[in-house]
Amino acid sequence: MTIDLTPYLSSHGPKYLAIARALSEAIRHGELTPGTRLPPHRQLAEALGVSVQTVSRAYAQADRMGLVQARVGSGTWINTLDDKRETEYLRTGETRPEAALIDLSIAHPVCPPTHHLRFRETLAELAESASPEVISACRPIAGLVYQRERAGQWLRERLGVPGDTEERILCNGAAHGLMVAITTVVQHGDVVLTEALSDHGLIALSRTLGFQLRGVAVDAEGVVPGALDTACRRFKPSAVCLTPSQLNPTGATMSEARRDAVATILERHGIWLIEDDVHALLEAPGLAPLTARLPGQSFHVTSLTKVTVPGLRAGYLTVPRGQLHHALPRLRATSWMATPLIFEIADRWLADGSVEALAAQQRSLLAERQRLAARRLQGHEIAARPSSLHVWVTLPAAWRAEELRQQAEQEGLALTASQPFMVEQTPPPRRVRLSLGAEPDIERLDRGLELVARLLNEAPPPMLAMVY
Repeated sequence: MTIDLTPYLSSHGPKYLAIARALSEAIRHGELTPGTRLPPHRQLAEALGVSVQTVSRAYAQADRMGLVQARVGSGTWINTLDDKRETEYLRTGETRPEAALIDLSIAHPVCPPTHHLRFRETLAELAESASPEVISACRPIAGLVYQRERAGQWLRERLGVPGDTEERILCNGAAHGLMVAITTVVQHGDVVLTEALSDHGLIALSRTLGFQLRGVAVDAEGVVPGALDTACRRFKPSAVCLTPSQLNPTGATMSEARRDAVATILERHGIWLIEDDVHALLEAPGLAPLTARLPGQSFHVTSLTKVTVPGLRAGYLTVPRGQLHHALPRLRATSWMATPLIFEIADRWLADGSVEALAAQQRSLLAERQRLAARRLQGHEIAARPSSLHVWVTLPAAWRAEELRQQAEQEGLALTASQPFMVEQTPPPRRVRLSLGAEPDIERLDRGLELVARLLNEAPPPMLAMVY
């Protein structure tokens, strides 16, 4: 076939890298679709005026970036593995028999039997006392007023999120809140900036909604201000979506100084901020959200899912007042209104202090598990917060992330490689994410961490290494 990569070619750097990047851009813009066969090496070399060796190196680089797949005797094809990897990632951790994989793959709070009991007790109370308003409500779309009032007070006093009751919208979890916020200010084809390593849910949203997600460099405190400023000037994004507390998967958390710097940049460029603050309660009180610095320019999203029980999908979206008339139709189109019964549980737990008690317990349980992980992985480079859900592990030179994931699965352990969190199609980091909350039994968690430590200290099996 004939393809035209010239609109995407850059004159910077080696020619083979420029071609590989051009392939990435052509895929991003829909010019090349999954399953498309690329031209033979010699044909593309003649079209671009480069050597066959340069094209061979470009295709090899594109293969390492996950963009293409070489099939013996059939040529080079645009990769169709992304959807399969996404499906595999989402299925990991599904209910299995008792002898199932030890699950270190999914973001999940520690959920001991006491949490289950508290949930059942509240359901029993609601069976006796829930008002007809909760059971039969279908208006207002933004949620029952008294539930929004309680949530608003809690958001102001505990998280420091400014706003009146009218600016609070109840959503079916933080993922739903993000979708409503993004669709309010982002159109199909628009550019949205986020951290170069970001939550898989946001990446999936970009594919579903058709906006262009661009990654910005991160360090131990999250997005790098200078890189953010450069990206804002270069891409003119419609919005910037950031996670200032416990970025998934790295755990990076912005200091107050970093938050000030980021807010200053966004204010100067006049760009909408969508703040994913879902992990805020896993940090001790005190860190002010970015939204507090940009109240008229920010959408703030959080939920109770990561600190109470996963089934309590109570998400809270704070919307700039001038955007309410745009946000509410998106809420109505995606769910009509959030489930009032779920928010009745949340409302009672906010009122009686259960949310804060469960959050404090969650921080304590995760701190214990983080200490266990640090002991088991001693001698290896890891990144984590003292009370975060995850550990971000750097692999020895002999391992690639996908190799380790496959080998761990063969030995009875599910973990997550770096690929699902990559915003840009670049070679994946030699890292894996270990999630510490999904296994309620700490002894099973310990066995899983012990297995990871053993694998890190060994070389990959020869047959596995040959696949790569």
